[in-house]
Amino acid sequence: MEIGGLAHIGIFVKDNQVSAKFYQDILGFTEIWRNKNWSEDGEIDVIFIENDGLIIELVQFPKYEQRKDGLIDHIAFKVKNIDEVITKLKENGVVFEENTHTTALQVFEKGSRWIMFRGPDGEHLELNERL
Repeated sequence: MEIGGLAHIGIFVKDNQVSAKFYQDILGFTEIWRNKNWSEDGEIDVIFIENDGLIIELVQFPKYEQRKDGLIDHIAFKVKNIDEVITKLKENGVVFEENTHTTALQVFEKGSRWIMFRGPDGEHLELNERL
């Protein structure tokens, strides 16, 4: 049995249009596939978006269920210049969580810097720069 790399990350969202706009307009993702599935409760709207090989599946169920951070706490986006990306995202209305802008020289060979923020439905997101 062979298991390859990460295929995609699925996020259950309240409104696919709002979430797709955020990930595309603010974070630079591109829509690569859209589909409607059906369940007993009604239509399930699915949008796959991609940025630099990272694929996220946005799933809108007919009935939204509010979730909290669980077994998977966050999605970390790889960036080359975290300060530049923070500035651009702030210009687009992104609010970063207090006391999360961290530099840890013991993480990876030369260290790592990160900061946390939330997506439209409260999904926990991170910018991560390896030094």
